[in-house]
Formats: sequence, structure tokens, C-alpha cells
Amino acid sequence: MQAAASSSDSGPTENEVGLVFQHVARQRVRALDTLLAPHGLTSAQVYVLNWLLRKDGLTQIELARLLDIGTVAVSGMIDRLEAADWVERRADENDRRSKRIFLKSSASSKAHVLSEAAARVNALSFAGLSSKEVDTLLLLMRRVRSNLRDALEDQAEARGGGAR
Repeated sequence: MQAAASSSDSGPTENEVGLVFQHVARQRVRALDTLLAPHGLTSAQVYVLNWLLRKDGLTQIELARLLDIGTVAVSGMIDRLEAADWVERRADENDRRSKRIFLKSSASSKAHVLSEAAARVNALSFAGLSSKEVDTLLLLMRRVRSNLRDALEDQAEARGGGAR
């Protein structure tokens, strides 16, 4: 693949684009982890909690698919969230082999921690940018994400494996 042509001589190279994406993602995770640490949470656990806040009672397999990680990794996160009294596992009424993950009532009263931490990371991330610049950045990032998702689905279909 070639990087998009730039109108300036110092335009982004393939490596610079990848590094910037990687650094921004890693620094956002570090900032979020720092804000969540006093509450005994990690950014990875927050991704699980956010999905459960949207749709409580997901299975570990459903969470793994939504988070695009393995079921063993999800199981470990659920173990820690369960120990911290955020979630509980319950037997699936339709499939005894499966467990559904539910937020505990105490989690609802602590949900503000998640939104406050996310708002703080966003404020830090977008400092000095106008709301129009943030909107443009998000529009472009969503387009990049869509391009990559489409390409990965096309690759999976070409291999005969279908979309992940």
C-alpha cells in the first residue's frame, strides 16, 4: 500500500500515520487507566462495563465478539469485575452451558466514574481544538475505521471465512 500523496514535502509517511494512531490510542489508554486506578478499574474493564451499560445480560462470547478479543481474556476481565462487585454471572435461561453477565445494582451508582473519566480524557485529548475541528477529526476517524472494517471483511470473505 502507498501513503496518500501530500501537497507538502513533509507530508505523512506510512510509518508516521501508523505511529500517530498507535501513540494516540496508547496515550488515551494510559490517561484513562490513571483516572480509573483509584476506583480499581482498568480501561479494558471499562470497555466491558460500557457494553453492559448498553445491553445488560450479554454472554461472554457476545462480549468477546463486541470487544474483538478472545473469550479467555473476557473471562479474566469478568473475574476481576465480579471480585470488585461490578458484575455477576448468571446461568442463561435458554442454554445451561452459557453464562450471562449482568451489572450489579452497585455498578449503576458507580457508572458516573466511567463517564467522568471518559470526559476528562476527551478534554485532555481535544485541548486547543475547536468543536468544529473535533467534529472533523471524528468524521475522518470514523471513515478510516469504516475503510479498515470493510477491507478486513473483504479479506475474510475472499478467504472463504466470512466476516468475523
